[in-house]
Order: sequence, then structure tokens, then C-alpha cells
Amino acid sequence: MVSVADLLAVPGLGLRPVHVVDGPSLRWVATSELPDPTPFLEGGELLLTTGLGTRGWSDQWQAYVGRLAAAGAAALGVGIGLTYDGLPDTLVAACREHGLTLLEVPRETAFVAVSRAAAELLQDQEAASTRLALDLQRRLTRAALGLDLRPLLDRLAQLLDATVALVHRDGTPAEGPLGARPEDGLDLALVRDEVAGIKGQGLGAVSTTTRGASTTVVRPIGLAGRPELYLAVSLPGTLDDPRRSAVSTAAVLLSLAVERRAERRAADRRLRGRALELLCAGDLRSAEVLLGAAEGDRAVPDRLRVLRVDGPDDALGDALERLEDAADGVLAGLVEGELVAVAAPVRVGAVLALLGDTGPGTGPGTGGGTGLRTGVGRAVAAAEARRSAESAGHALDRTTAASPVRRWEDVADAGPLALVPEALGREYAATVLAPLDAEHRATLAAFLRHHGARGAVADDLGVHRNTVRNRLAEIERLTGLDLDDPAARVGAWLALELASEGP
Repeated sequence: MVSVADLLAVPGLGLRPVHVVDGPSLRWVATSELPDPTPFLEGGELLLTTGLGTRGWSDQWQAYVGRLAAAGAAALGVGIGLTYDGLPDTLVAACREHGLTLLEVPRETAFVAVSRAAAELLQDQEAASTRLALDLQRRLTRAALGLDLRPLLDRLAQLLDATVALVHRDGTPAEGPLGARPEDGLDLALVRDEVAGIKGQGLGAVSTTTRGASTTVVRPIGLAGRPELYLAVSLPGTLDDPRRSAVSTAAVLLSLAVERRAERRAADRRLRGRALELLCAGDLRSAEVLLGAAEGDRAVPDRLRVLRVDGPDDALGDALERLEDAADGVLAGLVEGELVAVAAPVRVGAVLALLGDTGPGTGPGTGGGTGLRTGVGRAVAAAEARRSAESAGHALDRTTAASPVRRWEDVADAGPLALVPEALGREYAATVLAPLDAEHRATLAAFLRHHGARGAVADDLGVHRNTVRNRLAEIERLTGLDLDDPAARVGAWLALELASEGP
């Protein structure tokens, strides 16, 4: 909490403590010249006054200070050099009696400077509290939801004097090898062959191979579906019942842990998706809280760009996995059927590479036949992520199969017409211009081109001014537009331009 002592320590203010007590924390600074300002206080304020309303007071200070103390004021600050050259003795005595902190504010210190300093202290304190709360939340969440497989593998290696590892379906290690002699205790080529031999047999398959003085056991890990991980154990001698039971038990426990990790990953994915939804809606604080509860310690960049990706569901799912596994410092999730990614501006190129979409074309690294289309939003501060998300949506609307990636600056540089989706633009132009024949449209275009100068329009079209006036009146009647209204003129200009771009 911010205290009056913190404010006294701010250099340059020159506040002088006359009487200081351990009172309420400082919540704000108020200024009042009223004889009784307490109806306007909430408690915790530093009340600043020049004493204009207290000129000539003596015994009245007792009641004044008593009311401030009862209202929970943090302190009273009196400006010197206007009403008072020095603090009245009766005021000092009243503050001592009622236990209210009293400060002397020098003539050269503006009250607004005191208010600004207090506001900065309160803001810094709030930011520090938020950072600490998020850090503690992350630490507690990790401690409560730790699903590391390594301790179990270590323990199995110790019990069996073995070398153990978790391997993928292609035989490459996912965790390990671990044990007393990991470098030569497990034949990875043998493990790869054994995995290839049993991976089509489901979760009940097991391979046991004895070569020389050691035995290698390979078992699938998982509770349902196709196994993606296999437990490989190499131990000296033959596999007796106790050790076979230990391997089986470890496989079951690992399967449970892997299933829990999968559930956790799915839950984290939902959390990140919801966090991204909140972030793109402008709720940065709630988004950061949800991200703190998710595994991975991925924070919102201070400055960011939002990418919105559309395409086939399976392609979106594959792209999400690539971003989750390979893109450090990138937030990614599914939001209402779209893949949304948030990254620092310098990381956008890496994200596009992982998506397989870095520019127009269909070759490797340019869409690659994935069917994904990506809109890249403008670069903004984290608190303005909503603006980046909206601009990413506009950019996404302008993507095509030939140009699967559009950046906001490409769309913005193309002018306002680029912001209107093609189909919607054609429909709008047709609706506005439908009642007008070619003569009316030419007159309207000339009117807009010459900024409403009817004489210039008449000269441009080679007709009389009265003819122009009559045609414009007819256009207003047919379309319902008020051509003296700037908004109506913009709408008419858009309709004419969009119509001219049509097929």
C-alpha cells in the first residue's frame, strides 16, 4: 500500500512533516477550502488546503481536525504563503490530539504536482501488485498441476538398474534415455525396429528381445486410441516376474500420466482460446489471468500483431499444433472456428512460416496446398489488441487462393475501397445506384468530382446550370440521398467507385 511517508519521499515536492502518525494508507489527494469538506471524502485522502476558508480560526481547528480524523483522512496538507505564513499552533495541537498527520506544503509546490506524484505512486503500486499476483499464480499452478514423466522414468531405471526411454512412433526419443549408462544401455536401432513391429497391434502389444546379456522390452503407452508413445526398457539379464510386473506397472502409470497430460493440454488449449478471445475483445487483464493458469508460461507481448487464420478444420488443427510445439513467445488458439495467433511484430514472419503461408503462390512455404488463408493485423500495444484483431479480420476478408496472406498495411495502403469485401461492395453499389440511369450517374459523378460546385458541373457536362439542379433534385428523389450531407456524398462516391470496379 502507498503511505504518506512514500509521498514525503518524492524528490522535488518539498513537503515538510509537522506531525506524522501511522494512519490510513493513502488512497487519493483531495483539495478543498470548505470549513467542512468531510461530506466529500471517502477515507484515505490527503486533504490539501490553502486555508482560505479558515482565516482567523483558533478554537475551530479542534472540530475541523476531529471531523477529518473521523472521516478517515490520511493526512492534512496546508499550503504556506497565501493565508498563513506558518502553521497555526492551534492547528498543530489539534492534529497531535486527534492523531492526524499534518504536512506543510511550501508556496512553490503546486497542489497539482502533489496530486500527480500521488497518482504515479498509486499506479506503480497497482502494477507491482498485479505482476506479483500473476507470478504467484503461475508458480502455484505449476506446483499443483505438475505432470512431468521424467521422475517416474528415473525411478523405474533405479529400481531395475536399467536404461529407460519414451520414444515416438518412429522410434526417436521423446524422453531419455535415462539410467546409470544411458549412452550404451539402450539400442535405439533395436527399439525402432521393435516399435515398427508392434505399432499396428494396438495398446495390448508388447515386445521382449534378449540379446547377449541384456533384455529389451517395448510397450505402448496410452489408454485409448492409437498409441503415440512407447516405453523402452533395457536391463541386464533376463526378465523375471518381479521386473516384468514393474515394467507393466510403470507402463500403466505412464499411460495415466500421458492421458492426464493430454487432458491438461486440451484444457490449456481451451484456456488459451478463451484468453485470446478476451484479449481480442479488449479485456487484457482477464486474458492474462487465464494465461497464467495455463501451462507453458506464454505471456501477452507488450506490443503485438494479431493473426486470424481460416481454412479447413484439419488444416487449422495441424497449424495450431505446430504453433504450440514450435513457436516460443507465440499465443495461439481456436476462437469461433478461426485460428488466432498473437505474436510480437518481429515474430510474425516465423508464425507465417509455421503456418505454411508467407505470401502468394502455391509452392512450399507459400500456402503449400493447405487451404489456409491468413490476415495479419496492425501492430499495436497489448491493451489495444482489439484493434489489431479487427484489422486482421479486414485483411483476412481480402485474401484469395492466389494471395493467401494479406497484411493490414497492404489493405490500408490500397485505400478505403480495399476495406469493402467484393461481394458486399457490389451489392451496396447496385442498391444505391439501381434507380439511376447513365445520365444521372454521370451527373452524380461530376457533382462529387467538383465538390458540389454546380457551375463547374454544368461546364463539365456541357449543360445549363438549371439542368444540373433539376438532375440533382431527381437523383435525391430517386435515391433518398441528401447530397448536401457529407456522409451521403461519401456513400455515393463509394457506390460509384465500387460499380466501376465491378465485372
